[in-house]
Amino acid sequence: MSAAKPIAESTTRIGNSHSLNPFNGMLRLWFFDVGSVSFIGTGIFGLALSVLAGWAGQKASFDIFVTMGLVSTSAAVAWQLIRLMASECSILIPRYRQNIFIQCEVMLIGAFSLAVLQCVLFDLTDTLSLLVFAQGISLGFILLCLRQTQWFYSSFLLFILVPFSNELAEQVPLWLSIIVLFVLAALIWRRCLVLPWRVEARSVYLNGLEMGWFWLPSLQSIRILTRLERYLHPVNFFIGPMLTVLLLLLPVLTIGLGIVSHELHWNFPVLLLLAQFSVISCSLVHWSRVQRSRATEMLLLMPSFDGRAGLVKAFGRGQQRLLLLLSLSVLICSLFVTWLDGDLSLPLLAHIVMSTYWACALVLGLGCLCRRVLQVSLTMLVVLGHSLWVSISLAALQHEGSLLYWSLGNLVLLILGQIALIWGSKKLWQGDITGL
Repeated sequence: MSAAKPIAESTTRIGNSHSLNPFNGMLRLWFFDVGSVSFIGTGIFGLALSVLAGWAGQKASFDIFVTMGLVSTSAAVAWQLIRLMASECSILIPRYRQNIFIQCEVMLIGAFSLAVLQCVLFDLTDTLSLLVFAQGISLGFILLCLRQTQWFYSSFLLFILVPFSNELAEQVPLWLSIIVLFVLAALIWRRCLVLPWRVEARSVYLNGLEMGWFWLPSLQSIRILTRLERYLHPVNFFIGPMLTVLLLLLPVLTIGLGIVSHELHWNFPVLLLLAQFSVISCSLVHWSRVQRSRATEMLLLMPSFDGRAGLVKAFGRGQQRLLLLLSLSVLICSLFVTWLDGDLSLPLLAHIVMSTYWACALVLGLGCLCRRVLQVSLTMLVVLGHSLWVSISLAALQHEGSLLYWSLGNLVLLILGQIALIWGSKKLWQGDITGL
């Protein structure tokens, strides 16, 4: 008995020291949860792309990607806090809540530190004010989610603000952003000290897993939108009303920003942002499909499809329709913006539309092959390549005054993109749906 006592004491001591480790189970908690890993993966991917953009000297792309990394990490933190409020047993587990808080702090501080380090390494210190501003916006979103969990449904607004955050940050003094940042951090810390269990947090958590963290009022009362959703079906089955809203908001925001940029002489890259968000919209189609993979069987059971082959053909037609709608939207907005600026050029219009077409086609085609969220995130490399392609070509246009070689390149890439779209559509759900 006396010999067994030291062993028991040492075992208890080891167990206590192991339980005091705040990072115990962090990998499984953050990277094995579907909701968390979606935002974390996007954040890591954004920071990785910012390294490439900073190394290439593309400051505009660097600002977008590094801001996307900070915003995505903050969304993951908000998701974990909502999950904590949705769990009734979290209060009963010793030090569980404290460990989650410490892990959230590490994620926020780590992402911000990496972003600052990149600014220093790539000599982009002008972006530091943008980082403080973006972090303040992100902390404000976390605070809103702590006060009212339904605010998490509006997480997409963070990503919509990413391209415009640089212009907004220029209007706010750095000292004011720093003060707001510390005030928000203090309010979040104080809120977490008395973080209660909430029944609405559980509904937000479950609805988020099912609906992709996006909420909108019913659009069935608007006949035009209903026809648009029918036209895109079944591509919009997984993503829900978000695709329709993007198709409507992107041209409206582009035209609005084009008018503001023209009146205030901002020289804002409106068309480039429209093209990039069009490509991102195509990526979101397959991102939501992978997230809601269990809904595939329900889609397959609908009477409008003749087995897997019929579903694959219908999905391929829907992707082609989406591609045509996005290209038409880019064409109309490009016509308006260039006419407004008095710089209407048919080669430039053709270049923007064709580059958007092949980029969207590549994303849709490669997205058909994806079965995991991280695989879909890799399609964001097409966004980076498209951004570099358009940026370099526009710079060449200013120096050389010709887009002949770039147009030939667009033709080649357009053919490759269309081939990838057709081939990828045929490989969709291959092996995922057995016996059909």
